[in-house]
Amino acid sequence: MIESSAENEQVSLVKPADTLVWIGLYRVPWTWSDMSQGSFRLWRSGAPNNNGGSQFCMAEDNLHYWEDNMCSAPIPFICHQALKFRNVVRMKIVTDADITDPAVNAQILQQLSAVLTSQGWTDFKLQWKILPIKQKEN
Repeated sequence: MIESSAENEQVSLVKPADTLVWIGLYRVPWTWSDMSQGSFRLWRSGAPNNNGGSQFCMAEDNLHYWEDNMCSAPIPFICHQALKFRNVVRMKIVTDADITDPAVNAQILQQLSAVLTSQGWTDFKLQWKILPIKQKEN
């Protein structure tokens, strides 16, 4: 997914000169191949025009502008691998349930997963570590 002029410039550095390349955007609505719908667009003047009602993919031209094209056109593809990152969130859960019980643990993780999915998160893994409770010193 290209989200800025700077990222579009990075693509231009790796693509062959005077060559169209697929960069993963396709129509209905315009969506990236990773299923996101970033807002950055750099269409060539007059594009997209869906010429002939069959241009459902997007390619970058030799001036680094985007144009819609037939998905069957034999054009090279530029791709990248998304970076994976790790977030650690500290939570305090107050409950009478035994969170060391695997069934309870799985149910809580399933509920957290449902919340993240409803907010658009994909390709994530949830796990937790139960820390020992500090005892107050007398």
